[in-house]
Amino acid sequence: MKIPLFRSAASAEPTVARVTRAWADVLRSGVYVLGPQVRAFEDRLSAMLQGRQTVAVGSGSEALLLAFKSLGIGSAAGGNAEDEVLLPAYTFVACAEAVLAAGARPVFVDSAAFDFLPPLAHFRAARTPRTRAILAVGLFGDPTGLPELSAYCEGEGLYLVEDVAQCLGANVPDIEGLARPAGTWGDAAAMSFYPTKTLGAAGDAGALAFRDPRHAERARLLRNHGWRDGTHLCLGHNSRMDELQACLLLAALDDFPAAIARRRAIAARYRAAWSGGPIRMPLDAEGHAWNYFVVALSTRLGRDAFAAQLAANGIDTRIYYEKPLHRHEALRAWHDGRTLANSDRHSACSLALPLYPMLEDHEIDYVIEVVREAAEATRRLPT
Repeated sequence: MKIPLFRSAASAEPTVARVTRAWADVLRSGVYVLGPQVRAFEDRLSAMLQGRQTVAVGSGSEALLLAFKSLGIGSAAGGNAEDEVLLPAYTFVACAEAVLAAGARPVFVDSAAFDFLPPLAHFRAARTPRTRAILAVGLFGDPTGLPELSAYCEGEGLYLVEDVAQCLGANVPDIEGLARPAGTWGDAAAMSFYPTKTLGAAGDAGALAFRDPRHAERARLLRNHGWRDGTHLCLGHNSRMDELQACLLLAALDDFPAAIARRRAIAARYRAAWSGGPIRMPLDAEGHAWNYFVVALSTRLGRDAFAAQLAANGIDTRIYYEKPLHRHEALRAWHDGRTLANSDRHSACSLALPLYPMLEDHEIDYVIEVVREAAEATRRLPT
Protein backbone atom coordinates (compact mmCIF):
# COMPACT_ATOMS: atom_id res chain seq x y z
CA MET A 1 0.00 0.00 0.00
CA LYS A 2 1.19 3.53 -0.80
CA ILE A 3 0.28 6.29 1.66
CA PRO A 4 1.41 9.80 0.61
CA LEU A 5 2.19 12.38 3.25
CA PHE A 6 -0.62 14.53 1.85
CA ARG A 7 -3.57 14.19 -0.50
CA SER A 8 -5.61 17.27 -1.40
CA ALA A 9 -9.38 17.27 -0.96
CA ALA A 10 -9.51 19.53 -4.03
CA SER A 11 -8.43 16.57 -6.18
CA ALA A 12 -11.41 14.39 -5.27
CA GLU A 13 -14.85 14.12 -6.77
CA PRO A 14 -17.35 15.69 -6.33
CA THR A 15 -15.14 18.64 -5.32
CA VAL A 16 -13.49 18.71 -8.74
CA ALA A 17 -16.84 18.95 -10.53
CA ARG A 18 -18.18 21.59 -8.13
CA VAL A 19 -15.08 23.80 -8.36
CA THR A 20 -14.75 23.33 -12.11
CA ARG A 21 -18.24 24.73 -12.62
CA ALA A 22 -17.46 27.68 -10.35
CA TRP A 23 -14.17 28.32 -12.13
CA ALA A 24 -15.92 28.30 -15.49
CA ASP A 25 -18.18 31.10 -14.22
CA VAL A 26 -15.13 33.08 -13.10
CA LEU A 27 -13.41 32.64 -16.46
CA ARG A 28 -16.51 33.78 -18.30
CA SER A 29 -16.80 36.86 -16.05
CA GLY A 30 -13.47 38.33 -17.18
CA VAL A 31 -12.71 39.42 -13.57
CA TYR A 32 -9.69 37.49 -12.34
CA VAL A 33 -8.02 39.42 -9.50
CA LEU A 34 -9.50 41.04 -6.34
CA GLY A 35 -13.05 40.61 -7.58
CA PRO A 36 -16.33 39.41 -6.05
CA GLN A 37 -14.98 35.94 -5.18
CA VAL A 38 -12.15 37.47 -3.15
CA ARG A 39 -14.53 39.82 -1.36
CA ALA A 40 -16.92 36.96 -0.57
CA PHE A 41 -14.03 34.90 0.78
CA GLU A 42 -12.84 37.77 2.98
CA ASP A 43 -16.36 38.13 4.38
CA ARG A 44 -16.61 34.39 5.16
CA LEU A 45 -13.19 34.39 6.78
CA SER A 46 -14.06 37.45 8.85
CA ALA A 47 -17.19 35.74 10.15
CA MET A 48 -15.12 32.71 11.14
CA LEU A 49 -12.67 34.98 13.00
CA GLN A 50 -15.25 36.79 15.14
CA GLY A 51 -15.61 39.77 12.81
CA ARG A 52 -11.95 40.68 12.45
CA GLN A 53 -11.21 42.59 9.27
CA THR A 54 -9.56 40.28 6.76
CA VAL A 55 -7.35 41.01 3.75
CA ALA A 56 -6.74 38.33 1.10
CA VAL A 57 -3.19 38.25 -0.29
CA GLY A 58 -1.03 36.21 -2.62
CA SER A 59 0.69 33.86 -0.15
CA GLY A 60 1.29 33.10 3.49
CA SER A 61 4.80 34.52 3.25
CA GLU A 62 3.43 37.81 1.94
CA ALA A 63 0.85 37.78 4.72
CA LEU A 64 3.61 37.66 7.33
CA LEU A 65 5.53 40.52 5.72
CA LEU A 66 2.43 42.68 5.32
CA ALA A 67 1.47 42.02 8.94
CA PHE A 68 4.72 43.58 10.17
CA LYS A 69 4.60 46.43 7.67
CA SER A 70 0.96 47.22 8.46
CA LEU A 71 1.86 47.48 12.16
CA GLY A 72 4.81 49.77 11.41
CA ILE A 73 7.46 47.32 12.63
CA GLY A 74 10.87 47.67 11.01
CA SER A 75 12.59 50.32 8.91
CA ALA A 76 10.69 49.36 5.73
CA ALA A 77 7.41 50.35 7.35
CA GLY A 78 8.20 53.53 9.26
CA GLY A 79 9.71 51.80 12.26
CA ASN A 80 13.35 51.41 13.28
CA ALA A 81 16.07 49.13 11.89
CA GLU A 82 16.75 48.08 15.50
CA ASP A 83 13.17 46.87 16.04
CA GLU A 84 13.27 43.26 17.26
CA VAL A 85 10.71 40.52 16.75
CA LEU A 86 10.87 37.44 18.99
CA LEU A 87 10.04 34.24 17.11
CA PRO A 88 10.56 30.50 17.51
CA ALA A 89 13.83 29.05 16.27
CA TYR A 90 11.98 25.85 15.37
CA THR A 91 9.70 26.93 12.55
CA PHE A 92 9.64 27.65 8.80
CA VAL A 93 12.12 30.10 7.29
CA ALA A 94 9.37 32.43 6.00
CA CYS A 95 8.92 33.73 9.55
CA ALA A 96 12.45 35.09 9.72
CA GLU A 97 12.38 36.22 6.09
CA ALA A 98 9.34 38.38 6.78
CA VAL A 99 10.95 40.05 9.80
CA LEU A 100 14.07 40.87 7.81
CA ALA A 101 12.13 42.05 4.75
CA ALA A 102 10.23 44.46 7.01
CA GLY A 103 13.57 45.94 8.08
CA ALA A 104 13.51 44.48 11.59
CA ARG A 105 15.73 42.02 13.47
CA PRO A 106 14.71 38.44 14.29
CA VAL A 107 15.51 37.09 17.77
CA PHE A 108 15.28 33.31 17.90
CA VAL A 109 13.59 31.72 20.91
CA ASP A 110 14.06 28.12 22.00
CA SER A 111 11.26 25.55 22.22
CA ALA A 112 10.26 23.79 25.42
CA ALA A 113 12.07 20.53 26.17
CA PHE A 114 9.05 18.32 25.53
CA ASP A 115 6.94 20.62 23.38
CA PHE A 116 7.55 22.12 19.96
CA LEU A 117 6.30 25.55 21.10
CA PRO A 118 8.43 28.02 23.11
CA PRO A 119 7.02 28.70 26.59
CA LEU A 120 6.33 32.26 27.72
CA ALA A 121 9.38 32.14 29.99
CA HIS A 122 11.66 31.74 26.96
CA PHE A 123 10.09 34.76 25.26
CA ARG A 124 10.50 36.78 28.45
CA ALA A 125 14.17 35.84 28.68
CA ALA A 126 14.83 36.86 25.06
CA ARG A 127 13.17 40.26 25.33
CA THR A 128 15.25 43.44 25.20
CA PRO A 129 14.36 47.17 25.23
CA ARG A 130 14.31 46.97 21.41
CA THR A 131 11.61 44.29 21.25
CA ARG A 132 8.52 45.48 19.37
CA ALA A 133 6.60 42.26 18.76
CA ILE A 134 6.27 38.55 19.34
CA LEU A 135 5.49 36.22 16.46
CA ALA A 136 3.45 33.33 17.86
CA VAL A 137 3.53 30.31 15.55
CA GLY A 138 0.77 27.73 16.02
CA LEU A 139 3.15 25.00 14.98
CA PHE A 140 1.60 21.84 13.52
CA GLY A 141 -1.86 23.09 14.57
CA ASP A 142 -1.29 23.78 18.28
CA PRO A 143 -2.76 27.11 19.55
CA THR A 144 -2.13 26.63 23.26
CA GLY A 145 0.47 29.37 23.73
CA LEU A 146 -1.86 32.14 22.57
CA PRO A 147 -3.69 33.14 25.79
CA GLU A 148 -0.49 33.66 27.82
CA LEU A 149 1.29 35.43 24.98
CA SER A 150 -1.70 37.67 24.33
CA ALA A 151 -1.93 38.72 27.98
CA TYR A 152 1.84 39.27 28.19
CA CYS A 153 2.01 41.41 25.06
CA GLU A 154 -0.98 43.49 26.12
CA GLY A 155 0.56 44.11 29.53
CA GLU A 156 3.98 44.97 28.12
CA GLY A 157 2.85 47.13 25.18
CA LEU A 158 4.14 44.72 22.54
CA TYR A 159 2.47 43.72 19.32
CA LEU A 160 1.40 40.09 19.00
CA VAL A 161 1.42 38.70 15.47
CA GLU A 162 -0.10 35.24 15.06
CA ASP A 163 1.19 32.90 12.38
CA VAL A 164 -1.84 30.64 11.94
CA ALA A 165 -0.59 29.05 8.71
CA GLN A 166 -0.77 25.65 10.43
CA CYS A 167 -3.51 26.21 12.98
CA LEU A 168 -6.45 27.83 11.21
CA GLY A 169 -9.48 26.05 12.66
CA ALA A 170 -7.82 25.60 16.04
CA ASN A 171 -9.27 27.16 19.17
CA VAL A 172 -8.26 27.64 22.77
CA PRO A 173 -10.32 28.67 25.83
CA ASP A 174 -10.22 32.27 27.03
CA ILE A 175 -10.26 33.25 30.71
CA GLU A 176 -14.00 32.59 30.82
CA GLY A 177 -13.56 29.11 29.39
CA LEU A 178 -15.08 29.96 26.01
CA ALA A 179 -13.40 28.55 22.91
CA ARG A 180 -11.78 31.34 20.92
CA PRO A 181 -10.32 30.80 17.43
CA ALA A 182 -6.66 31.03 16.59
CA GLY A 183 -6.31 34.22 14.59
CA THR A 184 -8.25 36.35 17.09
CA TRP A 185 -5.71 36.68 19.92
CA GLY A 186 -3.18 39.10 18.46
CA ASP A 187 -3.00 42.46 16.76
CA ALA A 188 -2.56 40.71 13.42
CA ALA A 189 -2.84 37.15 12.16
CA ALA A 190 -1.17 35.80 9.02
CA MET A 191 -2.64 32.81 7.20
CA SER A 192 -1.34 30.54 4.47
CA PHE A 193 -3.60 28.55 2.17
CA TYR A 194 -0.81 26.50 0.64
CA PRO A 195 -2.36 23.17 -0.41
CA THR A 196 -1.12 21.22 2.64
CA LYS A 197 -2.65 23.61 5.20
CA THR A 198 -5.88 22.96 7.10
CA LEU A 199 -7.61 25.25 4.60
CA GLY A 200 -5.83 24.70 1.31
CA ALA A 201 -5.94 26.32 -2.11
CA ALA A 202 -4.69 24.85 -5.40
CA GLY A 203 -1.52 26.94 -5.25
CA ASP A 204 -0.27 29.89 -3.24
CA ALA A 205 -2.71 32.15 -1.39
CA GLY A 206 -2.87 33.82 2.00
CA ALA A 207 -4.75 36.28 4.16
CA LEU A 208 -4.47 38.62 7.13
CA ALA A 209 -6.81 39.41 10.00
CA PHE A 210 -6.49 42.52 12.17
CA ARG A 211 -7.76 43.78 15.50
CA ASP A 212 -7.62 47.43 14.34
CA PRO A 213 -9.40 48.30 11.06
CA ARG A 214 -6.74 50.93 10.36
CA HIS A 215 -4.11 48.21 10.08
CA ALA A 216 -6.38 46.27 7.72
CA GLU A 217 -6.72 49.35 5.52
CA ARG A 218 -2.96 49.71 5.45
CA ALA A 219 -2.61 46.08 4.37
CA ARG A 220 -5.12 46.60 1.55
CA LEU A 221 -2.96 49.41 0.23
CA LEU A 222 0.27 47.45 0.56
CA ARG A 223 -1.04 44.35 -1.24
CA ASN A 224 -1.78 46.40 -4.39
CA HIS A 225 1.22 48.70 -4.86
CA GLY A 226 -0.19 51.28 -2.45
CA TRP A 227 -2.86 52.20 -4.99
CA ARG A 228 -6.27 53.66 -4.26
CA ASP A 229 -8.56 55.82 -6.40
CA GLY A 230 -5.99 56.37 -9.12
CA THR A 231 -3.17 57.37 -6.76
CA HIS A 232 -0.24 55.44 -5.26
CA LEU A 233 -0.45 56.56 -1.64
CA CYS A 234 2.57 54.48 -0.61
CA LEU A 235 4.95 51.96 -2.11
CA GLY A 236 3.64 48.44 -1.69
CA HIS A 237 3.69 45.00 -3.23
CA ASN A 238 1.97 42.82 -5.78
CA SER A 239 0.25 40.45 -3.37
CA ARG A 240 -3.26 40.08 -4.73
CA MET A 241 -5.35 36.95 -4.40
CA ASP A 242 -6.81 35.77 -7.69
CA GLU A 243 -10.46 34.91 -8.19
CA LEU A 244 -9.83 31.25 -9.02
CA GLN A 245 -8.11 30.59 -5.69
CA ALA A 246 -10.80 32.52 -3.80
CA CYS A 247 -13.45 30.47 -5.54
CA LEU A 248 -11.83 27.20 -4.46
CA LEU A 249 -11.31 28.47 -0.91
CA LEU A 250 -14.99 29.40 -0.65
CA ALA A 251 -15.86 25.82 -1.55
CA ALA A 252 -13.31 24.52 0.97
CA LEU A 253 -14.86 26.64 3.73
CA ASP A 254 -18.13 24.74 3.24
CA ASP A 255 -16.31 21.53 4.19
CA PHE A 256 -13.94 23.07 6.73
CA PRO A 257 -15.68 22.11 10.01
CA ALA A 258 -15.96 18.49 8.89
CA ALA A 259 -12.32 18.50 7.75
CA ILE A 260 -11.08 19.75 11.14
CA ALA A 261 -13.25 17.16 12.91
CA ARG A 262 -11.77 14.43 10.71
CA ARG A 263 -8.22 15.57 11.52
CA ARG A 264 -8.98 15.44 15.24
CA ALA A 265 -10.52 11.99 14.95
CA ILE A 266 -7.47 10.60 13.14
CA ALA A 267 -5.12 12.16 15.69
CA ALA A 268 -7.14 10.56 18.49
CA ARG A 269 -6.82 7.14 16.82
CA TYR A 270 -3.07 7.56 16.45
CA ARG A 271 -2.60 8.61 20.05
CA ALA A 272 -4.71 5.74 21.38
CA ALA A 273 -2.85 3.18 19.24
CA TRP A 274 0.70 4.31 20.06
CA SER A 275 0.42 5.37 23.69
CA GLY A 276 3.07 3.78 25.88
CA GLY A 277 5.35 3.06 22.92
CA PRO A 278 8.89 4.30 22.28
CA ILE A 279 7.87 7.26 20.15
CA ARG A 280 7.00 10.54 21.82
CA MET A 281 3.71 11.84 20.52
CA PRO A 282 2.68 15.50 20.21
CA LEU A 283 0.84 16.99 23.16
CA ASP A 284 -2.91 16.47 22.99
CA ALA A 285 -3.74 20.14 23.28
CA GLU A 286 -7.35 21.24 23.57
CA GLY A 287 -8.53 22.81 20.32
CA HIS A 288 -5.60 21.45 18.26
CA ALA A 289 -6.20 21.64 14.49
CA TRP A 290 -3.74 18.79 13.69
CA ASN A 291 -2.30 20.22 10.49
CA TYR A 292 0.56 17.77 10.94
CA PHE A 293 1.10 14.83 13.29
CA VAL A 294 4.74 15.10 14.33
CA VAL A 295 6.31 12.48 16.58
CA ALA A 296 9.77 12.37 18.12
CA LEU A 297 12.25 9.55 18.55
CA SER A 298 14.95 9.50 21.19
CA THR A 299 17.86 9.92 18.74
CA ARG A 300 18.57 10.98 15.16
CA LEU A 301 19.63 7.39 14.43
CA GLY A 302 16.30 6.12 15.72
CA ARG A 303 14.36 8.73 13.72
CA ASP A 304 16.15 7.88 10.49
CA ALA A 305 15.73 4.13 10.95
CA PHE A 306 12.06 4.63 11.81
CA ALA A 307 11.51 6.73 8.68
CA ALA A 308 13.33 4.19 6.53
CA GLN A 309 11.12 1.34 7.73
CA LEU A 310 7.98 3.35 7.04
CA ALA A 311 9.26 4.20 3.56
CA ALA A 312 9.96 0.52 2.88
CA ASN A 313 6.29 -0.12 3.65
CA GLY A 314 5.03 2.66 1.36
CA ILE A 315 4.34 5.35 4.00
CA ASP A 316 5.68 8.81 3.21
CA THR A 317 7.06 10.96 6.02
CA ARG A 318 8.80 14.31 6.23
CA ILE A 319 11.13 16.08 8.62
CA TYR A 320 9.71 19.36 9.92
CA TYR A 321 12.24 21.00 10.22
CA GLU A 322 15.64 19.64 9.19
CA LYS A 323 17.38 22.60 10.82
CA PRO A 324 16.13 25.25 13.23
CA LEU A 325 16.37 28.79 11.90
CA HIS A 326 19.60 29.72 13.67
CA ARG A 327 21.41 26.81 11.98
CA HIS A 328 20.71 27.93 8.39
CA GLU A 329 23.58 29.61 6.57
CA ALA A 330 21.33 32.44 5.39
CA LEU A 331 20.31 33.31 8.97
CA ARG A 332 23.43 32.51 10.97
CA ALA A 333 24.52 36.16 11.07
CA TRP A 334 21.31 37.09 12.87
CA HIS A 335 21.84 34.67 15.75
CA ASP A 336 23.51 35.97 18.87
CA GLY A 337 25.15 32.66 19.77
CA ARG A 338 22.77 31.59 22.52
CA THR A 339 22.34 27.82 22.87
CA LEU A 340 18.93 26.66 21.64
CA ALA A 341 19.29 23.02 22.57
CA ASN A 342 15.63 22.04 22.50
CA SER A 343 15.13 23.35 18.97
CA ASP A 344 18.26 21.50 17.85
CA ARG A 345 16.97 18.26 19.39
CA HIS A 346 13.50 18.60 17.86
CA SER A 347 15.04 19.02 14.41
CA ALA A 348 17.24 15.96 14.91
CA CYS A 349 14.57 13.63 16.22
CA SER A 350 11.13 14.61 14.90
CA LEU A 351 9.14 13.20 11.97
CA ALA A 352 5.74 14.05 10.43
CA LEU A 353 3.36 11.17 9.67
CA PRO A 354 0.41 11.22 7.26
CA LEU A 355 -2.67 12.93 8.72
CA TYR A 356 -5.27 14.63 6.50
CA PRO A 357 -9.03 14.35 5.92
CA MET A 358 -8.63 12.33 2.71
CA LEU A 359 -7.07 9.39 4.56
CA GLU A 360 -9.41 6.38 4.33
CA ASP A 361 -10.10 4.25 7.41
CA HIS A 362 -8.25 1.24 6.00
CA GLU A 363 -5.25 3.48 5.29
CA ILE A 364 -5.31 4.73 8.88
CA ASP A 365 -5.35 1.09 10.08
CA TYR A 366 -2.33 0.37 7.91
CA VAL A 367 -0.39 3.40 9.15
CA ILE A 368 -1.14 2.47 12.75
CA GLU A 369 0.15 -1.08 12.33
CA VAL A 370 3.30 -0.18 10.38
CA VAL A 371 4.20 2.63 12.79
CA ARG A 372 3.72 0.30 15.75
CA GLU A 373 6.09 -2.27 14.22
CA ALA A 374 8.67 0.33 13.20
CA ALA A 375 8.58 1.94 16.64
CA GLU A 376 9.22 -1.39 18.34
CA ALA A 377 12.19 -1.98 16.04
CA THR A 378 13.80 1.22 17.28
CA ARG A 379 13.99 -0.20 20.81
CA ARG A 380 16.84 -2.47 19.64
CA LEU A 381 18.94 0.43 18.34
CA PRO A 382 21.89 1.73 20.38
CA THR A 383 21.20 4.88 22.38
